[in-house]
Formats: sequence, structure tokens, C-alpha cells
Amino acid sequence: MREFKKRSYLYVTIMFFAISWLVHGITAYNQFADEQNEHGQPFEINAFWNEFLRQTAENWQSEFLQLAWQVGGLMILFAVASPQDRLGDQRKEKMLEKLLELKMSKEEYENFMATLGEKYPEK
Repeated sequence: MREFKKRSYLYVTIMFFAISWLVHGITAYNQFADEQNEHGQPFEINAFWNEFLRQTAENWQSEFLQLAWQVGGLMILFAVASPQDRLGDQRKEKMLEKLLELKMSKEEYENFMATLGEKYPEK
């Protein structure tokens, strides 16, 4: 039972996949059989499997492309605007410190920086 709990997410995912693929197979079978009847052609299992696998591959390609963009695109956008990327912020802080140092007297600057450090301590 413990092993099942450890891998329960995997088992549920496999179950959802199997059920959805089975439902897709049933509906694809019915659609293919109806199309064959409409055209007066006999039902051929090889033709059905080719169509079923083509539909499955199209669906997976579409889904994986979408998922890859969502994951990859979000990773790129997160990295560009990430709070973890402190290089840009550190540069801005250093430039601001230099500007303040030039505009204020040494005593005013040191008091301001000390107050700032108390109010917003560095992490």
C-alpha cells in the first residue's frame, strides 16, 4: 500500500491516459465505420489503425508543442524578469548610490544610507 501511495500520481495519470485513449479509440472507430458506410466501402482494420494512429500523433504533437512553449516560454520570461536576477538591480543600486553621494554631503549620505539599511535590510 505504501508503494501505491508513493506512486499514486503516476498511476492516476496512466489511468487518465488509458481511459481517454480508449474513449478516443471508440469514437474514432465509430466515425471511421460511419465514413466507410457513407462511401459504400468495406471496413478495413488496417485503414482504421492508420487513421487512429495519425489522429493520435497529430493530437500529441499539438499538445506537446503547446506544453513545450508554455514551459519553455515561461522559463525564458521568468528568467528575464526574475527577482532572482539581481545583476541589473545591483547595477542600478550602485549608480543610485553614486548619484546620491555626489548630490549630498558625506554626512547626509552616510545618514541616509544607514537609515535605508535599517528600514530595508539586505537579504
